[in-house]
Amino acid sequence: MKQTASYTERKKFEIFDNGHVLLYLNEQPAEIANEETGESTPGFSYSGDMPDGGTMIEATGVTAENRRDKFVAGLIGTHYDMDAQIAVLANGTDTPEHAAELEQFAQVRSSCKAQVDELLARN
Repeated sequence: MKQTASYTERKKFEIFDNGHVLLYLNEQPAEIANEETGESTPGFSYSGDMPDGGTMIEATGVTAENRRDKFVAGLIGTHYDMDAQIAVLANGTDTPEHAAELEQFAQVRSSCKAQVDELLARN
């Protein structure tokens, strides 16, 4: 279930623990209401599987050099576990069903790359 949260400052990602990272995807402009004053401030909203609007991925050993690859792989892992990824890639296009599965996997991979690239390009 997607959960949305809003912040006055822009978010990208947070290292959650040694094996997980929170990615802040699906960024949208938002108005943050100050409950005490009633005034609103421009901000950003994010939606994901966590209550804070983040999306939890598995990623270990993340560095500045491998960040994109680790984030893309982790995000793909929210759609396909490792066994499913291996099966789809190993099956290739030997049957029409396998070709369709591979095409669907390629579309998910492209979407994950685009989401991570957008996240990493934020100021």
